[in-house]
Amino acid sequence: MSSDDREAQEDELLALASIYDEDEFKRAESAQGGETRICLELPQDFKIFVSGNSADSLQSRGFEHTVCFLPPLVLNFELPPDYPSASPPVFTLSGKWLSQAQLSALCRHLDNLWEENRGSVVLFAWTQFLKEETLNYLNISSPYELKMCQQGNTQGRTPLVPLGAEKDC
Repeated sequence: MSSDDREAQEDELLALASIYDEDEFKRAESAQGGETRICLELPQDFKIFVSGNSADSLQSRGFEHTVCFLPPLVLNFELPPDYPSASPPVFTLSGKWLSQAQLSALCRHLDNLWEENRGSVVLFAWTQFLKEETLNYLNISSPYELKMCQQGNTQGRTPLVPLGAEKDC
């Protein structure tokens, strides 16, 4: 690891820790890495429509609710010794309400941002993109449909708001 890479990594991690609070950014204790929990900025009166294929007639019809927030996207990352001079961060991205295809599209975009900024630190740019541009990038608008699946071999989704619960933002 070059001293320039090590210094750039330390500066970036310190900057992220000073920008984001402890709930948003956690530095790994044992490695050069960490976790960022990204809460998207939703438009006012953003609605989700939950539908399903369950035998339960209420779930089959679906329901719509206005939400103030969605579960955060979680970006786990580790910085290789030659980051940022040569290699990008190694990362995983997860989001309980996004499909595998949507997560893959976001990951490809993060890879592209690295390519455009090769040799420079990118974690702040990645975080800001995810926070501010995910909805537009994935063409997500209100009402956003979440499909519930029956439990079994299929991937399950759980509603973001309990059935029958009304909550004003």
